[in-house]
Amino acid sequence: MFDESKTRFRRAEEALRFYFRLRELLHSGRTSRLVAEELAVDACTAAANAIDDYQCIGWCMRGLDEIALWLLSELYGPGCFGVRRRTFTHACKAGRLEFPDHEFRLREVGVVHEHALGVVERGLRRLGMIPVRHRQSVHDRRGRIRTVSKRAHYRGRRAANRG
Repeated sequence: MFDESKTRFRRAEEALRFYFRLRELLHSGRTSRLVAEELAVDACTAAANAIDDYQCIGWCMRGLDEIALWLLSELYGPGCFGVRRRTFTHACKAGRLEFPDHEFRLREVGVVHEHALGVVERGLRRLGMIPVRHRQSVHDRRGRIRTVSKRAHYRGRRAANRG
């Protein structure tokens, strides 16, 4: 039985890993660079199987440019057993090789990743494939702000002592 209140994935990262693994399987292990023309045009309303999930996740990536699509496939694409997942540093180095006319910086890789992940998350939430984020209570935000300020104070004191 399928529970209607449950989502297909817990986070957008899991959905992207699923998408790129299934993409490699569908392309018999010979996947090329992901292009916007390959993405689904229409969103499915009720994902009943893996192919529907694949198309819905692809629909959520509409509007991303070539670099953002490549970066998602680089970070969330399948790897071998025993091989660590790719990091932003590895993606930055690979990006310099893949796009020689584009100067990749590590910070830019992080910014592009955050933007692309945000676009995918919004689409997945709209389709009900990941749970909706709950708003933080005031108490949670105060605790987070307090720990951030403590951390900044500690790091500032350490920098002053080095100095």
